[in-house]
Amino acid sequence: MVKKFKWLFISVCIILLTPSLTNAQVIHEVKYGDSLGKISKQYKINKDELAKLNGLAKNMGLVLGQAMLIPGSTYIVQPGDSIWEIAKRHAISEETLMNQNGLKNRVIVPG
Repeated sequence: MVKKFKWLFISVCIILLTPSLTNAQVIHEVKYGDSLGKISKQYKINKDELAKLNGLAKNMGLVLGQAMLIPGSTYIVQPGDSIWEIAKRHAISEETLMNQNGLKNRVIVPG
């Protein structure tokens, strides 16, 4: 539990102290089985870019619950996601999220 909060604290410090991170729009919460390679493939970004953006060594292990910044403004819906959760993650209202994505109801599907 302490490790989880340590990584969260480090991630928040990186966000606040690094001006180039202002374009990062998506936060991915590390889940069991995640790795830099897997996350980079999922979001179609370079593994080295992902590591650098998050202040990680290329071969560094990830911690469950760790917040990973993903560059860009595209988010890929994950299993178990909800409109509320995605809106919260992007700091926008549910209504704004739905309008910007042309959604008429709250049903979303992974991918």
